[in-house]
Amino acid sequence: MKKILLILTGGTICSSENSDGRRESDAKSAELKIINNFRQSDSPFNSVQFETRMPLDILSENMTIDRWDILLDELRATESEKYNGIIILHGTDTLAYTASLLSLVMSEKNLPVCLVSSHSPIDTKGTNANINFRTAVELIMNGLKPNVYAVYENSDGKTYLHYGAHLLQCGNYSNDFFSKDMIAVENIEEACKESIAFETHNNLLNEIQKLDKNVLIINPYVGLDYNSINTENVSAVVHTTYHSQTVCVDGDNNSFAEFAKKCKKEGVSLILTPCSKSSFSYETTATALKNGAITVDGLTNETAYAKAVIGCSLSLKENGLYEFLNTDINSESVY
Repeated sequence: MKKILLILTGGTICSSENSDGRRESDAKSAELKIINNFRQSDSPFNSVQFETRMPLDILSENMTIDRWDILLDELRATESEKYNGIIILHGTDTLAYTASLLSLVMSEKNLPVCLVSSHSPIDTKGTNANINFRTAVELIMNGLKPNVYAVYENSDGKTYLHYGAHLLQCGNYSNDFFSKDMIAVENIEEACKESIAFETHNNLLNEIQKLDKNVLIINPYVGLDYNSINTENVSAVVHTTYHSQTVCVDGDNNSFAEFAKKCKKEGVSLILTPCSKSSFSYETTATALKNGAITVDGLTNETAYAKAVIGCSLSLKENGLYEFLNTDINSESVY
């Protein structure tokens, strides 16, 4: 019988309270707790075998590009044929970013990969850690199609299956996760049938040697001072837009338009997302696009960033980067 590869990276699901009463990551302890709790459950798969690895033990807000590289190294070394699937225990704060990254590079493994988090530690009353883990195991063992997913119970008491590339960051003052095509897992077998497999298979996981650490994200806000942004040693800038696909272009020589000219002069790829060249309705967006920004439409901001990091890691620039960003690698489009 095959088994499930359990990869622990830390986060709230792997945390416990320290002597000061504050949560800190303790993945080794969490490994024993979550497996023991599952063994004692009435799941029909409570005797499934796990192989565990612990490449990281951090709260996920401390995730970095270097630590992503460590996780990718672990996944590169995985022999897919040995496993029914992979479960990755991960914190909630950067869950959507890691889910987006893995969605873009894991298709070659042709396995279901479930990222599992929780809003409180495993041994806390009312935690959703155990139901999230159990659901992930049962989905994998019932034939969940190869893709990257997040499995998470929201405050409505329902557990949802999200495609990693569609997952949005958890909102402020909320413990819930959302995505545009989230599946309420009311019946494990039906959820597995409804799941969608990777449409194409790429070799990005092995093509990338090290992830590029020099991609910035800029979010627009009233008063954004573009003159304060240092683009030295920057490979690319992912610049998000307001909900109307707009940015400030009228700022007394301190606007997106001027910033775009600066990036072009310095050889920095400027990526405007979400933004469609064919669907914008405002003159401000037209002005922004006249100054050389690369447009990306249909992705979450998290996936646009992860895709830009991968593209820059492959040394893509200008037209090559534009084509890569706008190629649907594996149904990451949210539209």
